[in-house]
Amino acid sequence: MTTVAQRMNSFYQLLGLLNDAQRRAVEQIEGPVLVIAGPGTGKTHILAARIGKILLETDTLAQNILCLTFTEAGVRAMRERLLNMIGPEAYRVTISTFHGFCNRVIQENMEYFGKGRLEPITDLERIELVRQILAALPPEHPLRAGKKDAFLFENQLRDLFSTMKKEGWPVDFVLTKADAFLRDLPSNPKFIYQRNTKNAAKGTPKTAQVREVTERMTRLKAAAALYPEYLHAMERAGRYEYEDMILWVLQAFKEKEALLRSYQERFLYIQVDEFQDTNGAQYQLLQLLLNFWEAPNAFIVGDDDQSIYEFQGARLDNLRHFSQLYQADLETIVLSENYRSGQQILDSASRLIARNEIRAVNRLDKPIQKNLRAHATEPGTLRLCVYENRLQELTDLVRQIDDLINSGTAPEEIAVIYARHKQANRLMALLGKKGIPYQAKRPVNILDLPLIQQLRELLCYLDEESRSPYSGEHRLFRLLHAGFFDLPAGDLAQIAVAAQKNSGDPENPLYDAPAARHAPAEGFWRRVLTDPDFLQRLPLKHPEKFDLVSHQLDHWIAAVHNLPLPQLLERLFAQTGLLNWVLRQPDKLDQLQTLYTFFDFVEAEVQRFPRLFAPGAAGGVAGLHRLLDLLDSMDDNRLPLALQQAVEAGPGVQLLTAHSAKGLEFEQVFLFDCVEDMWERSLNGGRGRFAMPPTLVPSAEEDAVEARRRLFYVAMTRAKHRLQLSYARAGEDGKPLMQSAFVEETGLPHENMEVPTPVLLETQALLMLEPESPIVALPEPAVFQDMLRNFSLSITALNRYLRCPLAFYYEDFLKIPGATSEAAAYGVAIHGALQQFVLKMKTDRKNQYPSAEVLLRIFKAEMERQRGYFSENNFAQRLALGREHLRRLHAELVPHWPKRVIVERRIDRVELDGIPLNGVIDKIEWLDDRTLRLVDYKTGAPDLKKTAPPDAGQPHGGDYWRQMAFYQILLQQAHLYPEPVGKTAVAWLEPDKRDTFLMTEISFRPEDLQLVKGLIHQIWAGIQAGHFSNGCGQENCVWCQMHRWNTPPALLARLEEDLDDG
Repeated sequence: MTTVAQRMNSFYQLLGLLNDAQRRAVEQIEGPVLVIAGPGTGKTHILAARIGKILLETDTLAQNILCLTFTEAGVRAMRERLLNMIGPEAYRVTISTFHGFCNRVIQENMEYFGKGRLEPITDLERIELVRQILAALPPEHPLRAGKKDAFLFENQLRDLFSTMKKEGWPVDFVLTKADAFLRDLPSNPKFIYQRNTKNAAKGTPKTAQVREVTERMTRLKAAAALYPEYLHAMERAGRYEYEDMILWVLQAFKEKEALLRSYQERFLYIQVDEFQDTNGAQYQLLQLLLNFWEAPNAFIVGDDDQSIYEFQGARLDNLRHFSQLYQADLETIVLSENYRSGQQILDSASRLIARNEIRAVNRLDKPIQKNLRAHATEPGTLRLCVYENRLQELTDLVRQIDDLINSGTAPEEIAVIYARHKQANRLMALLGKKGIPYQAKRPVNILDLPLIQQLRELLCYLDEESRSPYSGEHRLFRLLHAGFFDLPAGDLAQIAVAAQKNSGDPENPLYDAPAARHAPAEGFWRRVLTDPDFLQRLPLKHPEKFDLVSHQLDHWIAAVHNLPLPQLLERLFAQTGLLNWVLRQPDKLDQLQTLYTFFDFVEAEVQRFPRLFAPGAAGGVAGLHRLLDLLDSMDDNRLPLALQQAVEAGPGVQLLTAHSAKGLEFEQVFLFDCVEDMWERSLNGGRGRFAMPPTLVPSAEEDAVEARRRLFYVAMTRAKHRLQLSYARAGEDGKPLMQSAFVEETGLPHENMEVPTPVLLETQALLMLEPESPIVALPEPAVFQDMLRNFSLSITALNRYLRCPLAFYYEDFLKIPGATSEAAAYGVAIHGALQQFVLKMKTDRKNQYPSAEVLLRIFKAEMERQRGYFSENNFAQRLALGREHLRRLHAELVPHWPKRVIVERRIDRVELDGIPLNGVIDKIEWLDDRTLRLVDYKTGAPDLKKTAPPDAGQPHGGDYWRQMAFYQILLQQAHLYPEPVGKTAVAWLEPDKRDTFLMTEISFRPEDLQLVKGLIHQIWAGIQAGHFSNGCGQENCVWCQMHRWNTPPALLARLEEDLDDG
């Protein structure tokens, strides 16, 4: 056991190892101290050592020391360092983040705050509050005027409110700063012509720019004025944000002098780490704690060059204000001896950061020097590698990593740093294929993971079935493929074949005739599972397993209305076999943490809203249904449910963004893909933020560029012994890439790298294995041949086979039902309305098209027929949208429609060289007595790429180009009309970006039709040969997803529209 004397002796030995600047910082324990600590200069060490010095050499108690830092990771690092130095006394020192400190103040003084009943606001609730505010604005409001989308400025408004809280900006402050900027516009040289031009004289204002800036400032002021309403809305909802804790404490300290004085007197020494990252509200809090003393014992540590956030101008104002406020007593110390990197690395990084203007060396009243010196004598290795293309860069990077590991470098001492997470996608794929362990420090949204998609699919099925029997039937086939059910895929295929053969058999009471195309026989799969006699008649391997699943489904559906959500989940985890299945997986640790995160989220929501999430709560809607709505809303708004990792993965190569790399260090560092698009463009691209005047945010435009340069600097200074920068001259598509300007600013010579062709080919082969194509179990050969004899090829089936043979197999061959999406139901209503509208013209004695009111009345009736596929809000929106478009269509297009037409012409039992074809043509028009035009209507947004003829990118032409060629072939082979097809046309029923109804006419040459005929022959041969097994392997393919992960997809709506009803 270490004695106090031994610990003191060790501590003083440690102090003896400090360099001169560090020693000055540690020994200066009285008065204000500002320490500018460059990367790798030991700032955490001196922060802890100074606390130890205070405790050992003064009569100050540990509880009288406050240490504030920016992150919880910083808190842990400081506590651990202090424990090693002074032992258990370290636990009595208050080491906290600013938020943590404010929370402590609130908890210790509840009588002042009275905030006990508030709950933290969720991201989704924040979105809903902002939307409520925007929806209530009058049409003339600057955030609504001339805008169709009421929520156009939603993201900007959320960002502004967050910024106002973080910076401690009252509404009047923002308005005053904006007005001051507008007032000075006429004399601002930036908005005055400095020379004569063709249209303006020197000295006159730039009217267009002034008008644009004035509009932006008007929007900013109008948005800031909504801030009080946002605060009131949060209060009414009983919610708070973490930034509120600082604002509450600030307000309490300002209003209650005794409360502030108690903390001023308690904390005799205050230390602040990462001062460069403190925001306006945090700095105000610090000032209140310090202003009791003329020369407070404040120890401020930071490095302005390592601030990776924007608003650096404002941050430097805080630094300058602190130095000016205490200039008479302030001790300023610069730590420049670097214990991490070689001198070559430091020199190159210093050349880069010297380009920044917004720096302490340029802005502080007292001049300082920040010349980093390496403690190590080895200069370190530094390279800038240039490759012909990204494939070469990726290949050589992985080769170098592999060589380093084989030569003895620990994988966790190798880091690949990049600007954006997406840059690492192919790198992770290649490392995985080569068996090189890695850790990717990136947020994981469990809602995107197959395990949770699988679980949600089961929950959706139980929810729908509990509310209306057989309403979840469209999900069941895919759901039964889930790995935990352990049902043979071949058995499922056999049952699917039987469904297709017997669904219309009037002698078999088990199956009802389908009510519509693609609709399942009502409850077919549920009924099959409960009919052991029927299952025994089929050549199934394990019919008994289906009986077990059937009984379980019945119990789970009943449990939806009887069990609280957490208990329902526990039952499903156990009884489905899901938990046992997870425990058998190679990545069981990750899978278990995923399940835990989901379960913890559900429990938290139930605790927050116990009544809403109770079984059968509120009007008979079970809590499960509310949970699924919540998850859907999170998906719609791209809100993640972050994985909670209780256990870290094993060691591996570190893949991380420059933001995540801050505070870390590695032996070997690779800065990867250093191109302009990734490193120099703002991470929000200028979107999501109102324009801020320089009176409010100094040097805003310049700061945005400098923030990204600081980020590059942080990435470079993570390296201990080796740093390699690299970029490619061309992307995967062959288009040229521009190197980042930051690369050039390092002053490094370019090394042109060459990668041997065999090595490149190996990389290409490995990458082509991703994603793997799934293999599907087909029915027995005799059954398969019997199905072929009854199959006919439509354009929808042809296009689907071309995209993914596996999707074709399930959707067109087995005809597994899918859920009808709202977009599809809307399309059916529009088509139905136009069909009846034209038919009324044809039955009219004068062949006159009916009025617009008749068309709208028909459309409303058609929408009512589809109402079950819409939510209440979306039904009203779609109805209004359709009425608007159809009213305009009637006025602009109907007067020019020909009267000799046929609509919804179904053609089947037609052959092309023995290949059966079918289809439904929306409209056949007689342009004159000698020519026909085939028209197909589309209800989505116009997409001309789909009507384009074959080219290098689309060798078979666009989907709609193939569709119209198919229809022309179909009509030719049917020999229904003597007139030839002269033209085809795709007509969109939704206006394009120019607000006009677009019709694209397509004429086909004989060679075009021959190409499509050849495609029909090719695909028919594939169908005849049973070549369905290899799917497209794409992540957004629901069928490949089902097989790849043995998991049903999260969303079962079709990925592409059915082009006809054939």
